[in-house]
Amino acid sequence: MKLKHFIATLWESTQVEQQGRHSTEGILELTTYANEASWMRVVAVLVATPVPCLVTTVLIDALPLADPLEGVEANSMYFLRSYYTYLVMTFLAIHQFHISVPVLPNILWRNIGSSLVVAAATVGVLYALATVVGFPVPFSLLAVTTAWLLLITLTLTLEWAKKVKETPGAATMLINSVKLWMCQVLLVFTYPSYFYIFTTLSKGGKTAFAMLLPFLKLFMKNLFARTVVHLRDEMPEVVVFNVELFNALFVSYCMQNSPSLWITLELMGVDIATMVFSLRGAVSTRRSLKDLERRISQRRESLDDRSSSVTTRTSTMRRSSTRLTTLDRASMLLHLGQTHTTTMITPMNGFTTVAPTTSLLCEVADNRKMIKSFPNVRGPTHHPIRVAKIFFRRDTIHPAFDADENGMAKLPVRYTHKVQRLVYAAEFLLLLNYVEVVIPLVFCEYSAHSCVIRCSTDASSAFYLLVMSNLPNRDYYTQLRGMTHFELVQTLRSVQLYCSLQLLSLLVLFLALRHVLGLSPTHQLAYVLEKRFVGVQVKLVFWVYYNVQTSLQHSGTLLPPG
Repeated sequence: MKLKHFIATLWESTQVEQQGRHSTEGILELTTYANEASWMRVVAVLVATPVPCLVTTVLIDALPLADPLEGVEANSMYFLRSYYTYLVMTFLAIHQFHISVPVLPNILWRNIGSSLVVAAATVGVLYALATVVGFPVPFSLLAVTTAWLLLITLTLTLEWAKKVKETPGAATMLINSVKLWMCQVLLVFTYPSYFYIFTTLSKGGKTAFAMLLPFLKLFMKNLFARTVVHLRDEMPEVVVFNVELFNALFVSYCMQNSPSLWITLELMGVDIATMVFSLRGAVSTRRSLKDLERRISQRRESLDDRSSSVTTRTSTMRRSSTRLTTLDRASMLLHLGQTHTTTMITPMNGFTTVAPTTSLLCEVADNRKMIKSFPNVRGPTHHPIRVAKIFFRRDTIHPAFDADENGMAKLPVRYTHKVQRLVYAAEFLLLLNYVEVVIPLVFCEYSAHSCVIRCSTDASSAFYLLVMSNLPNRDYYTQLRGMTHFELVQTLRSVQLYCSLQLLSLLVLFLALRHVLGLSPTHQLAYVLEKRFVGVQVKLVFWVYYNVQTSLQHSGTLLPPG
């Protein structure tokens, strides 16, 4: 039993989705979005999110390349392509710094100018290496990464050095941003090394070695979570769209290099087990919420005579409307707490209620219409204690808490905290499963440059793949060179099987979060993707774009020659 308890404790300590909770503002905004956003808007957000990274990645292959064996002089188009590559990645990297340090000025023309200069200097370093070492430069993306990082650092230092000293809090934000950047650089070096080893193993060795991927992902998730601990509501997006996205990309590479059903089932089994453990914790939290709801309901039934008239009115409203979801109820309590309506003012010689009690407010928490009846508080507000001191003309004014020997006044606080933790964990799961659906789809479509029309029966997909099949550089991607029609079909089936299983997993997660936990998972996922659109797109475009370039022969591909 001690060993079992130790393993369970160790496992829970490594699950970053169980180590935090959303802010009050985040819950209130999510509830508003869930109640007001139409299904058409939600679906549009979910479908459109991967489009920018697809467009950016496809455009680069419109530039026809020469055979890398013809040398540096014949491959001037490749260096133009490289300039475009580093221009995009530099702009995204600089923009990420501006997102992380919002107190510093963000001037678009300066960002573009810095990106143009850094990209030109980086390509200059690449050209020099190609002249000295030979073309293509082995692992060129990794080889020039150090120079690229130094150039960006120099650019930001020249622009921000004085402003950081003059702006309070900017230095701390900048240090945290640098730590996040270093974690991203670690991803760039860690996963390619893993993948290169993977490609050199036998079929049986690949099956065994693939089991290291979940542990590598777990380590990187914890590293990122501890690095961006200052980001509260943004942490799920930062962790998932760095670690999970990068991991999903390399899983797709591994699947394409070794289209084995066993590896597919192996990796899928690990994902299912992880989701089951996470949902198990969420279900346990839901049981606690049910218990709190029951106790709050019991407390509601024993309200004193001071609130009986208000109770009768709100009870009538409750019976005439639909019940709230878990998210709605928590949002109600959090909103009421923000507007100070749960405060009682107590002179020393008696009780004077100047606002509804906490338990009374729980009475109205069963009515969906009541959410919109509470006014939003804007601007500065007067503290109830100070107002009461002026009103009663005494200094002996204290807050009176609607509590009994069982500490019932703390129930709404405990309830909202649990919901905040539940929504936080749900966001991790939703983003994770969304990434694992989108990335194999994107990668499968992008990789299938040739012979794909014979494999596709969907009209819209056939149109997209028809465009991709006519791009001039399909023969320079190592995983496609020499691939027969049969091998391509097997590859597509492997990736599509994995993607189909992930889609099924996402749908099951939607049902579980909605019907078991009382949340609004589809709206929550769309809310995160829309609310943090810039941060999501920066990471999605950067990582997809970077990973596609690593398989190009001219880049000194990470894949062994076929």
